[in-house]
Amino acid sequence: MSAKSTSNMLYSQGRGQFGCLHWSKDETKLLYVSERKTPKMASYFDTKKADKPEEEQPIRGHEHDFKQDWGEQLVGKHKLALNILDLNSGDINTLDTIPEDLSIGQAIWTPDGGIIFVGWKHEPYRLGLIYCPIRPQLLEQLSDESRASSLPNLSPDGTKLIYLDNQVGGPHYQCARLMMYDMKSGTNTVLVDVVKNPKADEFPGIYSYSLPQRCWAADGKRVVFDSVWRHQEGILVVDTETKKVTPILCKSGGCLKITDIHQDRMLVVRSSINQQPYFSISQLPESGNESSAEFLPLDDPEPPLDISFKILKFQPTSRPHPTFGVNEYEAILAIPKDAEQKKCPLIVFPHGGPHSVHTTDFLLLPAVFMLSGFAMVYVNYRGSTGYGDDSVHSLPGRVGDQDVKDCQEVAESVIKLDQIDENKVAVFGGSHGGFLTTHLIGQYPGFYKAACCRNPVTNIAGMVATTDIPDWCYVEAGFDFTHSSLTTGETLTEMWNKSPMQYVDKVETPILIMLGLEDARVPPKQGEEYYKKLRARNKKARLIGYSDNSHPILTVEASADSCINILDWFWQHLD
Repeated sequence: MSAKSTSNMLYSQGRGQFGCLHWSKDETKLLYVSERKTPKMASYFDTKKADKPEEEQPIRGHEHDFKQDWGEQLVGKHKLALNILDLNSGDINTLDTIPEDLSIGQAIWTPDGGIIFVGWKHEPYRLGLIYCPIRPQLLEQLSDESRASSLPNLSPDGTKLIYLDNQVGGPHYQCARLMMYDMKSGTNTVLVDVVKNPKADEFPGIYSYSLPQRCWAADGKRVVFDSVWRHQEGILVVDTETKKVTPILCKSGGCLKITDIHQDRMLVVRSSINQQPYFSISQLPESGNESSAEFLPLDDPEPPLDISFKILKFQPTSRPHPTFGVNEYEAILAIPKDAEQKKCPLIVFPHGGPHSVHTTDFLLLPAVFMLSGFAMVYVNYRGSTGYGDDSVHSLPGRVGDQDVKDCQEVAESVIKLDQIDENKVAVFGGSHGGFLTTHLIGQYPGFYKAACCRNPVTNIAGMVATTDIPDWCYVEAGFDFTHSSLTTGETLTEMWNKSPMQYVDKVETPILIMLGLEDARVPPKQGEEYYKKLRARNKKARLIGYSDNSHPILTVEASADSCINILDWFWQHLD
């Protein structure tokens, strides 16, 4: 294989936003993304010259220039190039017609040998990409430049292109539109629009993190993918001709995630709070009957855990939003089945984001907690995804208040249940869940007997200049953001007024703080500063830092260590 390219490290499907490996129709060429090679740099004082006259001479005096990357979990990814591997000749060619001020990803072939890709602009400077589909990104020459478009996927006959589309800016996760581009006429159509305020169990809109590489039904007119539907993750079937959306939801209350569909056979991952994930296969029913799909396990699933769960609904009628009114929110209460014989200690568990969601999917850490005797309540406060776009937009400008009070309302409701020991309540969360954890122990001193947070936001005013997502600090504090935004006394004061650090004097709860020391999203200094201010006030706190871990603390060693330490901390302070 001869490498005639100007690129190096390959980014496959599993490497964040950019990865792609896509075969041409005749399977003789492979399309992939890699880091673009940069010119050689050398010091002014390095007198060594190229060994051969034809070799590239180094550029002097620029070896220490600042190189931007794409932030959290994309550190080291600077400029992305699109490459073609020709299997017949063995040549690798980098497409030099793509502007160098774009990073390229999610590229696919068209049947006639063309290429469709998503481009992210480098200028004026880059904001963190992961978990942020609202960045300016476009399907080159196909989508609206004023929108954030991603995840292109062609119909089997190559006549229709579907993709997801968000507004640029604002909350990092919002309700998306499903778009269709007609490859013959060049027209764009909105297949599924943003859903503002769904009623009861109506379709809440699209909240999808990815599309299967194969997502088209055999009829070439239906698209199949998964999305959040309130507290569940389920499968959506969208008819591109009628625009009808049909859900396939797990009847037992768990989650369904589609990984592939071929000749109308769907490969699906099933799970729930008390059921570890397992593969199932299903035949997609004919149009109009998709909700009747039945699933057959590919292997014997693990037996369900001795945990029961139910959905709690809340109507904050005494705390309506000034614009959106009363938006219902939910919580998932999960209890060990032996709780009927004894009262359980309770862990209140708000999610991060804040524009994310707890579903009934299986999570290992909460499962360990519950098998150790704890009840857990997963809180989907207003601002969570999966409940309509109005709910998402109700939270910016009200963090530290609306979300905190929603969590506390859930906690005070649940401790009244017979199965719960009201004197043994703990709180646990990461990222924005850590923000809420530190708010709750500060605003409700004495209510929580133990707390643990991972990579918490504790001082928005201090985070804005050090995070890879400064726009988050502006938006959640209630301000608009542009790349030229400057912090002022007004913005910094408002950010401080929404931060849990202001309540540090009121904290009575012993807290365990866990940090990923490579975190570019919520810098470790956030948790460290909070710890130091607590210790300076003689408050009980412990700080643990995990090297080689970023915003999600995920390495095997760190995951195991953190699990045992959290359990030990809770038992110490709840007994």
